[in-house]
Amino acid sequence: MNRSFHWPEVDCVVVNRDGGESLFAALRSLKEQVGIDLSILVVDNGSSAAERQRLSREVPEVRVLPFPRNLGFAGAANEGIARTRAPFVLLVNNDAVLAGDYVVRLAARLALDGRLAAAQGLVLSADGDRIDTAGLEWNGRGEAVPVLGGAAAQNPPRVVFEVSGVSATATLYRREALDAVSSANEVFDRAFFAYYEDVDLSLRLARGGWRFICDPAARARHEGSRTGRRTPLRRALWTARNRWRTLFRHFDGGLLARRLGPLLQADLAHARQLGWRGAILPLLVWPALPLLAWRRRNLGGLLSEWPTAEVLGDKT
Repeated sequence: MNRSFHWPEVDCVVVNRDGGESLFAALRSLKEQVGIDLSILVVDNGSSAAERQRLSREVPEVRVLPFPRNLGFAGAANEGIARTRAPFVLLVNNDAVLAGDYVVRLAARLALDGRLAAAQGLVLSADGDRIDTAGLEWNGRGEAVPVLGGAAAQNPPRVVFEVSGVSATATLYRREALDAVSSANEVFDRAFFAYYEDVDLSLRLARGGWRFICDPAARARHEGSRTGRRTPLRRALWTARNRWRTLFRHFDGGLLARRLGPLLQADLAHARQLGWRGAILPLLVWPALPLLAWRRRNLGGLLSEWPTAEVLGDKT
């Protein structure tokens, strides 16, 4: 009997704003993926005309969705996801380079376990010496931080492990899961613009009973926030503001009140990292906290402790 075989279908969305050589390295790695049927869509957030022309000239097989202005990562990713249809959706930063078997490994994990909303691999630093992220976890200051972030890459985990969330740096999502938590056909909340939008999405998915894993055999390298490095103060402001937006949306008031000191210390720590310019960060963020708390969308069942894979797993 002849049976037709179909590679797993994956749609890849790359959000770009003047990614330069890093973007084209990322696209080359995507074109070299094996064992899958991969379509690539670049959502361009107002890059230069020269970069758009280069995309058309060097990678004509890649679809480009151009916008005249910067929609932010959240808005641009929404536009890309809405224009794709495959059962698996891959989000990749424009400065991430994937090993040739990265996507097929993650697709196999999602195909084998219907509880998984998303899977990511072990994302290393650009030089491969350190781990950039193996997922998301929460620290005592109420910050979502990379699992194994900064750890030496010489002795990485050998087996697949569950995480409480995934980074959109290079993650494969199940479209069914995204559809389950989308609002008005949008997966990410546009109000986040950039930073913590993937944290908010992970929490919405986890609170809906979905789970996440990291497969350390899937490897990628990440240059690291190419766009954000150009405007460090703006990046810090977005991160702080969106962290509080996430906290108010997903955690109950009792937890936030008990941990208020460490929560505020997190903002002060980021302000110190910016030097003298950081003095303005609390002045811009803290007065807006009552408004952010008032505007939060009540999703019900607020979390009373910082998430871990074990805690979230017990809720399903």
